[in-house]
Amino acid sequence: MRTDLSDSKALCLHCEHICEANLKICPICDEELHQRKPDSFNRTFFLTLAALIFYIPANYFNIMKTVSLTTYEDNNIIGGILYFFVHGEYFVGTVIFMASVFVPIVKLIILMFLLYSIKTSSSWRLIDKNKLFSMISIIGRWSMLDIFVMGLMISMVHFEGLAVVTLGWAALSFAIMVVLTMFATTNFDTRLLWDDLNNDN
Repeated sequence: MRTDLSDSKALCLHCEHICEANLKICPICDEELHQRKPDSFNRTFFLTLAALIFYIPANYFNIMKTVSLTTYEDNNIIGGILYFFVHGEYFVGTVIFMASVFVPIVKLIILMFLLYSIKTSSSWRLIDKNKLFSMISIIGRWSMLDIFVMGLMISMVHFEGLAVVTLGWAALSFAIMVVLTMFATTNFDTRLLWDDLNNDN
């Protein structure tokens, strides 16, 4: 099977021009050229692992403090979601669950699965794996929505107009987790999934 490696070619990820592999700079757009993103596997692995580590305190520790005339509540993300549902803010609660709990962990699981596939040289359903990465890449373009959701916890809570909501320390862990996941996705190179298959041929 002829590949970019066997033909000594390099694809410019900026302008998609196919260049000779010995070139360091793309002659079209002057961007740096690499046949594979430098140290892609290790960078993606450690960024994903770090994001998983920050995901734990982001969901375990208090992220929302609610103060009213009669109550004082500390809630983690799940508690905050339940707070919205209890007070009839079903749409806000659903958005927060999807953006703050479901989507981040799905992205991290997919990244770990893809890294495992590379590590084990798995050739199982490579096209579907590419589609999985394309999906989380598209979602990644909206990753800052996750942080914007934190603002919803302040601006959208109303308890007869008397409640005040502030964010706890877990919000910082959550923001760091989102940024690390974005960097992990950016550093991942899907061509690594195919390299062992190409070598076998």
